[in-house]
Amino acid sequence: MTSTCSRAFSWRGTPLAVLGVACALMVLEIQRMPVAHVVSFSMFAPLPYAAEAALIAGLGWRAARGRPALGASSAVRIVVAVLAAVSAWLVLEGSSFSSPTMLAIRVVYRMATGLLVVLWSERLLPLGARRAAVVIAAACAVSGVATLVLAAVPTAFASPVLVAVAVAGGTAFVAFRPIDAPPRRASLAVALPAFSCRTRRDWVAAVGLLCIPLLSRGTTTSTLQAWMPLQQAGAGLAMQAAIGCGILLGAAVIALIVRFAWNRAFVLVFDLVVVPVSFLSLYTAQMVSDLWPLHFMIVDSTYKVVLFYVMMAPFLFPTRKEGTVSPAPAYGVFAFMIGARAVFIALQDVLAPSPYAALCVVIVVASFVGTGVLALLMVLREGTAAQRSRPTEAPAALPDTEAACAVLADRFELTPREREIFALLARNYRAPYIAEKLVVSQSTVKTHMRNLYAKLGVHSQAELLLLVDCEAEAETLS
Repeated sequence: MTSTCSRAFSWRGTPLAVLGVACALMVLEIQRMPVAHVVSFSMFAPLPYAAEAALIAGLGWRAARGRPALGASSAVRIVVAVLAAVSAWLVLEGSSFSSPTMLAIRVVYRMATGLLVVLWSERLLPLGARRAAVVIAAACAVSGVATLVLAAVPTAFASPVLVAVAVAGGTAFVAFRPIDAPPRRASLAVALPAFSCRTRRDWVAAVGLLCIPLLSRGTTTSTLQAWMPLQQAGAGLAMQAAIGCGILLGAAVIALIVRFAWNRAFVLVFDLVVVPVSFLSLYTAQMVSDLWPLHFMIVDSTYKVVLFYVMMAPFLFPTRKEGTVSPAPAYGVFAFMIGARAVFIALQDVLAPSPYAALCVVIVVASFVGTGVLALLMVLREGTAAQRSRPTEAPAALPDTEAACAVLADRFELTPREREIFALLARNYRAPYIAEKLVVSQSTVKTHMRNLYAKLGVHSQAELLLLVDCEAEAETLS
């Protein structure tokens, strides 16, 4: 049965998820694609972004209260998919509508396409962190190739192709069914280290490490209109190709993060590398007539990596009491990112260039300082927690303890995995270390611990240790 489920997941679930996420990422950026229409700054009014942020924040509050997953409803998926496809088509046909009508269309477009991306994050949760990350990386690569190929499509056919992409993405979103089957490769089961979040201070630090960099990144909205005057005949196609190359670069960066930073450095790469690199776009925007290919490479690659972190946010926080991952962090972080964008676009409209630039500098510097302090505190705190999670005495088990564990395991008919966890618990190891030792997620370890406690008739690790000691004494006396 397990192998059948695994095959179903591998050959039907994963490709569909990659296709759906890739299309969702493309549809989210239709407004910025010069191959389909002439891009103007009026397309980026703050109201659609504010409405999008408000909607997703409200749904995030709903998810935080433990309500059923929104994406689990077929009706919701169909409505979101239809709205995203229809509004994307209407955005591409924008010249046919009056300004008030077009503004309303853009509000619906932003709400539907933003919600589509967040709901994909929710739908990928049953896959586990590593498999979800691989799907997102592959989807970025597919969307990058498609965006690059789109530069070779005649302008008259660009809009129909993008509408077809929106329809295909919506169909994949409606049809996708996540199957919670064990991965065939052990590396795909490695959990992403989560924030401890034991106290309110831990929660504030965790949220700050994700949101403060997004606040400072909102200042890069000032670079939007820098390249728009360059959209002459032929230049739009070259810009489209540069956008595709930037997305491919972002996919490569995501793959490197998944391969080499799948540890406590995961968030630090985001805070101290990805977001600071995105500020190079402020420099390239000043010389965009000469550096526009580099400008697009920086903007689009870093934006895709930022979206990757947003979609992975649920795995960075502790699981619920029942051991499931809450999608609320993805909703919250995405809403904050879009809300910050709306605020900076509005400020750019009402402030003179000099005050706006000064405000941006203050926010960027303050964000760097705040993020650096939080990152340092996280490193120090996690280091202390790691030391506490290990036993203070030599971890080697005594022969009597090993014999007692073997006797108890046979008596209560423990499974092979439960025997492994039982032996480590008897040596006074904690769940985080056991998960790392056995290369499984903490939620999996905790599930086995609950089953193990129920079989042994104990309620805590302390009672388990007492049971093992009593059995060891009985074995010695006998």
